Amino acid sequence: MNHCRHCWTLASLSIVLGVLVCTGCPGMRIRDAQDQVRIIEDLPYVSGSLDPKQRLDLYLPKDRQDFPMVLFVHGGFWRNQDRRYYQAFTGLHGNVGVALAKHGFGVAVASYRLLPSASLADQLIDVAAAAHFTVEHAQEYGGNPHKLVLAGFSAGGHLIMSLCVDPARLKQVSAEPSVVRGCVSVSGVLDIAAMAAGQDAEFNKEVTDRHFGTAREGLPRFSPIQKFSAQMPMPLILWAEKDYPFVKQAGHSAVEKVKSLGLIPHAKELAGHDHADMVLRINSKEDQVTESVVAFLTSVMNQP
Repeated sequence: MNHCRHCWTLASLSIVLGVLVCTGCPGMRIRDAQDQVRIIEDLPYVSGSLDPKQRLDLYLPKDRQDFPMVLFVHGGFWRNQDRRYYQAFTGLHGNVGVALAKHGFGVAVASYRLLPSASLADQLIDVAAAAHFTVEHAQEYGGNPHKLVLAGFSAGGHLIMSLCVDPARLKQVSAEPSVVRGCVSVSGVLDIAAMAAGQDAEFNKEVTDRHFGTAREGLPRFSPIQKFSAQMPMPLILWAEKDYPFVKQAGHSAVEKVKSLGLIPHAKELAGHDHADMVLRINSKEDQVTESVVAFLTSVMNQP
């Protein structure tokens, strides 16, 4: 199977377009939530940047102050998608912001520069900058600058976990490392070597080799799971029952890694879901992700 084509091009969205004729379609659910959720779009998180990818949108609970903040980073195998990826049709990725804001969390949903024009280093710089902006401007929008969780789906899960396991990159987020209370991987790509082994030659040529190099023995250094430690912010690892095998494998391995560190793992496999469902179903009647994420956020945000 050519997983390279699972980056959700227009062709892969043809079925989803049918929701436009239905009441309660994903895009409408976001607009209908505006009586509960304040939405502010297109904030540049890099000062002076004119790059549309260096922007984020805020989803904030109304009539609340001092709420914890979440930064959410989208997927797309590092080369596709955006913070509002065909949002009128799919709900992405405002559905994440709305779902969490309804539960009292402020959410920044960020874009980042994409492969092939941007390197992995560029993307990590962007995510760290978006997190830093979220912390620095939290009070301006009613949020708590001392409580942040990083969250990401698929490739976004890889990017945020790469920050969470690296103390130097966390310092780019805030001068106070304790500000980052936790890290949420939603079907995140945590093991790059396993991904390369599980994908076909075309995908590896177009994505793995370009982004992580052609030397397979060097891939583990790009894999967040290799750098888990007791000092990192608490992780939540979620994956789908029908997920990519390399995502499921990494999820189970992450649980064992956390146990080996003497910690209690926060992890769950979502029954009946596939990889795309993990983000597409958020803020819908079929949503099983938000409940797990909110329980985790509540736990880590309430810690002193």
